[in-house]
Amino acid sequence: MAHMKVDIKKIDRTVVMYLQVQHTMLAKLRDEITARPSEKFYDMVYKEVMSHVIDGKEPQEQIRTAVLNIADDMMAGREVTMRTGDYIALMNYAREMNAL
Repeated sequence: MAHMKVDIKKIDRTVVMYLQVQHTMLAKLRDEITARPSEKFYDMVYKEVMSHVIDGKEPQEQIRTAVLNIADDMMAGREVTMRTGDYIALMNYAREMNAL
């Protein structure tokens, strides 16, 4: 998996303070921001979601919301949308489980 590296000096502090990502900032950093989850990450997420949907197994506490949101989208026939907080929780859990 590629790690994300951003030169903090290039980021406008007001953007960080208000947690906004502006298109102008992204245009400046486009070449420096690269993050792509590995296939192992997607396999881990798939197993957790299927375990909940099919077997009724409760997900671990740190990823419960993420798994339930994904399962809800899937069961409702919607395109699965991974929210930012869910992605962060899943990535942290995958790192703990060495699933990256």
